[in-house]
Amino acid sequence: MVAKRVAIIGAGIGGLATALALKDSGVDVVILERDPEPPEITPERAFEDWQRPGVPQFRHAHIMLARLQTTLRDHYPDLLQELLDAGLELSTVDQVLPPTKYSGIEPEPEDRDLLHLWGRRPTFEYVIRKHVGRLPNVRFIHGAKVVSLVTQADANSIRARGVEYTLGDEHHALAVDLVVDASGKNTKLPELLREQGVEITVDSKPSGFVYSCRHYRLKNPEAAPPRQDGGGNLDYLGYATFYAEHGNYALTFGCPVDETELAEAIKRPDGFEALCDELPVLKHWTHASDAKSKVLGAGRFENRWVHYRARNHGRELLDYFAIGDSHLETNPMYGRGCASAFVQAQVFGEVFRTIEDSSRRAREYYERTFALLNPYFELSVATDRIYHTRAKLKRGLPVPFAERVMNHAYESAWLPATYQNPLMAREFLKSVQMREPSNSFKVKFLVLLYMMRAWFSSVFGRTPTAEPTPRAEFLRRLASRASE
Repeated sequence: MVAKRVAIIGAGIGGLATALALKDSGVDVVILERDPEPPEITPERAFEDWQRPGVPQFRHAHIMLARLQTTLRDHYPDLLQELLDAGLELSTVDQVLPPTKYSGIEPEPEDRDLLHLWGRRPTFEYVIRKHVGRLPNVRFIHGAKVVSLVTQADANSIRARGVEYTLGDEHHALAVDLVVDASGKNTKLPELLREQGVEITVDSKPSGFVYSCRHYRLKNPEAAPPRQDGGGNLDYLGYATFYAEHGNYALTFGCPVDETELAEAIKRPDGFEALCDELPVLKHWTHASDAKSKVLGAGRFENRWVHYRARNHGRELLDYFAIGDSHLETNPMYGRGCASAFVQAQVFGEVFRTIEDSSRRAREYYERTFALLNPYFELSVATDRIYHTRAKLKRGLPVPFAERVMNHAYESAWLPATYQNPLMAREFLKSVQMREPSNSFKVKFLVLLYMMRAWFSSVFGRTPTAEPTPRAEFLRRLASRASE
């Protein structure tokens, strides 16, 4: 069956990315969004004036990784130009791999594939929303609350055939040939599908972190401090700077939930500012800026993957696709959400255009997205584990032997090799920016060689690694500031 109408539930990043992927497909796209239509404003005003109650972390710090930037560059160059015109900026290698920490880094032509976009989520989304709204095959229904999924079932499968929704007090039904659920982590549709016999499993690994951010604006954007060394990890506390358009930026702190003193401090404005003052690179920025938001907190992070394919029994789900957080999410501290949504949307657009058989289309979509994104899912899980291990060691808590070995490899081989060698630094950056790692035997051999050399040097004391501020001293200084 050739689909003629597609319903997309949710006009967030995942829904908009899906509409972009369908722009040349020849189908009618209807996007159902529960929030009101965006106001007619300049993109710069989106952060202050665009209300998005349906997106819990709409005004939190976001990053548009290189995987997203290159997707826009290669498939939607006109949209990328609109984003740049709105003030978003392309990062540079010396910002993400500052020479003060990474030795021997010089710009190379291939680095353009490793650079992300600096900007605020509301500005980014507003520009895309307006761009998608001009596509001739797309229409939005704002204020729509989806209440049910219309399906067609037989002994072996369940097909999505429509969506029921309300507009105020009115009930509506929209008949379609295919449904995309981009409504986010809190989607109710999986439960509806389970009730109809679809086997849905959830792979969830809690992250165990809390996080806070605050937005600032430079008093004089023309006199901005250098964009270097704006992020780091003290083992018990991580911090990052998210530069944005027109002199705006956000600072973030994250720590394990077990770090009770820090977890409490980052929630409070006085604690947040005290932490900034304890880190000179952040203090240099905040003392030249005005705070533009309250402290925004978040928690209960997890790495979660919803599997919609029936594996051993149950009915096969057809003509229904999950994109964005309704499909998978990783710890948002690593900033992979927007890029992952665009990856899923691109895969969906490709299988939609090239495969007509519903069963094969579903199989290809979920298998391809798993192959592309599972490495970053597992990387998020492993990174969470490493950070928790290092934080426990700093508190003198017992850590299993296997985790000690993993931490030793990270601390004595991977980390110093990344700082010392440009090839290692770029391979590290590829993993951070969700770009494909080099698969050549030569590069893999060199990576192993550099790690072994770094391990040998660190073990025998020739290249001592910089020790972060001791946890007890850091907490003492923080407590002293709070009592002033």
